[in-house]
Amino acid sequence: MNNSYAITEFLKAARRGSPLLYWSAIVMLVGSLACYALLIIDPRLFNGVSVWEKPAKFFMSLAVLGLTIGWAVSLLQEKARGVSISTKILFFAGWIEMAYIVYRAARGEGSHFNTDTPTAAILYSVMGVFALSLTFFSGFIGWRVWQNRNGNLMREAAGLGLMLGAILATITAGYLSSLQGHWIGGDQTDATGVGFFHWSTTGGDLRVSHFIGLHAMQFMPLAAISANRRVVYCVGLLCILATAITFAMAINGVPLLRA
Repeated sequence: MNNSYAITEFLKAARRGSPLLYWSAIVMLVGSLACYALLIIDPRLFNGVSVWEKPAKFFMSLAVLGLTIGWAVSLLQEKARGVSISTKILFFAGWIEMAYIVYRAARGEGSHFNTDTPTAAILYSVMGVFALSLTFFSGFIGWRVWQNRNGNLMREAAGLGLMLGAILATITAGYLSSLQGHWIGGDQTDATGVGFFHWSTTGGDLRVSHFIGLHAMQFMPLAAISANRRVVYCVGLLCILATAITFAMAINGVPLLRA
């Protein structure tokens, strides 16, 4: 199976599973491209990088999540209780979060950890609730898919991936939020970070473990292409270990890659 065919089939399945999340993902990808265009024409910086970097990446991340969820739902042979309402909540929560992030970027302000005023603190807390709902309902859908696995390895991997990703992302994000920042030691700027991700090269950065944990949602289903259950579970274990190791590095002020 060539890559273009596999991608086409994946997109068809995502659209079949949840047209709402599919079209939302398409619009979010367009939003990401628009933010990268603004990055070129708007010279304003925040934490050493363009104010449009964060919304561009979040649009992309939520698009990937939406397509993953839609694809996972397509694996269900029959409607599972709570799945339809969960996809609607994910749609609503994703767009509320993006509206807030874009609003802050347009003002040249930070969206995360912005508690400078009482209003900002309230808005940030509300955004946090919607962010938590994204992982919770992703995990719930994963549970429903896993319940209906019926010996099918892809459904098993998709369900486990969503549940594991939701758990790891929630744990790492919760600790990150409690510190009111993702840097631990080093330069408090993204300007000296690693390429596309801007992960710190001078100190610890909790975003690394959060990224790895969250994307267990994609890593485990990809492992199922091997048609080997051991490979799937080994990849799941590797996701846990990699998340734990990079988390430990971060809280000890050690960068993933040193400048």
